[in-house]
Amino acid sequence: MGRKIIIDSNVLVALYKADDSTHDRAVETARSLHDDGDIFIALNLVVQETATVISMKAGQKEAREFYQKRLSVIDQEITLDDDLEKLSWNIFLRQNKKGTSFVDCANLALFEKYKLDGILSFDKFYPNSVLVK
Repeated sequence: MGRKIIIDSNVLVALYKADDSTHDRAVETARSLHDDGDIFIALNLVVQETATVISMKAGQKEAREFYQKRLSVIDQEITLDDDLEKLSWNIFLRQNKKGTSFVDCANLALFEKYKLDGILSFDKFYPNSVLVK
């Protein structure tokens, strides 16, 4: 079995929306990682955030479509439980940058708690040491 990689909402949005500026990069990267046997893990918060962004950018019909098709990309969904939420808040509250995303902090908490192999994201928030390239 390959690596266990967290997939972030910006990659999921880019995969779903062909007109996204990072669509081609997202498709190529996701395909390459899956071909290598890597599996994608997403927090339920990431699925919710992705559906919201798609609804705002493309419409509710497209958001429903994303939700129905999400498991063609996401191999495992993990629900934010109490322990993971506490760890997420600890990470979030240590941040100093304006506009910090709680969901990004939750991804870092998931990475730490389950000792996963990396995060697939186009976001500059994550340390280079955790990003999958």
